[in-house]
Amino acid sequence: MILPPPADVEAQLAAARREGDLDTYLGLLAEEELFVPIRRADAESILEDRAETFPNVYYETRGDEFLQVFTRGALPDLGSDVVFMSGALDWAVDGVGRHERVVFNRGTRGEWRLPGATLQPWLDAHLDDVTPLEEQVERLITAPYGHLEGPIAHALACGAHLAVLNAAPWNLLDARYHDYVAEVRGLRDWWGVADPPAWRATMADLIGDGYALTPGNLVLMLRLRFAAEYGPRNGEFDPLTWAEVVSRWCAENDAEDQADELRDTVRRVSRYEQRFRADGLLDAEGFVTTALSWDVGRAVNIARWGLAAGYCDALTAELMVLEAGSLARRYHQSWADLSAGYLMGRVLHSRDEEFGEWYPAAVRVHHQLLQDPGSPWVNLDFGSLSEESDA
Repeated sequence: MILPPPADVEAQLAAARREGDLDTYLGLLAEEELFVPIRRADAESILEDRAETFPNVYYETRGDEFLQVFTRGALPDLGSDVVFMSGALDWAVDGVGRHERVVFNRGTRGEWRLPGATLQPWLDAHLDDVTPLEEQVERLITAPYGHLEGPIAHALACGAHLAVLNAAPWNLLDARYHDYVAEVRGLRDWWGVADPPAWRATMADLIGDGYALTPGNLVLMLRLRFAAEYGPRNGEFDPLTWAEVVSRWCAENDAEDQADELRDTVRRVSRYEQRFRADGLLDAEGFVTTALSWDVGRAVNIARWGLAAGYCDALTAELMVLEAGSLARRYHQSWADLSAGYLMGRVLHSRDEEFGEWYPAAVRVHHQLLQDPGSPWVNLDFGSLSEESDA
């Protein structure tokens, strides 16, 4: 199947501009992540904690100067020396005086030039309608200018969990459509990735030769390998037998030092699967086959962020995403299988054994991706790929 036409906020803004409908226009902007251009040197100063504020890159024409604000799909290429930062509408126009002017989506059919004297009263009256960036979450966004079919779209869909959770388009692999400071800071602070070598090492950890050697993946693999020997109909066997299988494998493979950790992982996986069945992540007799999709899903997103941060070129990012997608198809049977494995990897990754605050949101994203008519998981067949080129 081909994805249905995605929502196009830029087209909606153009229609509101054509009709002169300011309330609708600003109402649309109030729900979006908005981008302002800044000099790359200023962005680096912010990242190095040498500056808290930044000078915007203004648009000048006929002696007039405009603050520039864009929706994601309207971002222009302003050259390698200019990057973007993002926030909600009130952030984007913060400090604009009554006699200053803002141009929204310059160069598009939805361009609208507005003075601060118009913007500030509207914001004062509609502040509750502005969605803060931190509340723009759990949104399934398909960019009309992104990949809609073919191998790259399929591979990007393997990282849809994180994209939906963060309200980012799942189908984008392009350095232009990002908050540069946020992506660099996120890679640095959450992943310890601050340069191209660290990015390459992280990608290798996730989808390189050692991708299947985590305790979770090992015990799940042993369950599948030995299931036939014990004869369960659906590939599941009781945790005690499973733990015995693990102990035997450790003894036969000179891995006794891993036995306690692996048996504990068996116990954890068994408990987590019970919760997954209760939450509809697995059917009544379902089980997780591998947690590899936890690494695959993160690899897709780190490839995207690495490209945005300038740690790789577009071809390298594309090859990494395609490799992640290939691994996903090799070890999973369906989108539902991939999603359950992703969540299993996430809970196993936690240091404690409790389901954290993130878990209910992840469950909602799972069901949204499997049920929403506009979801890539509904429209892109998991097992086969179109030979046509990507959009």
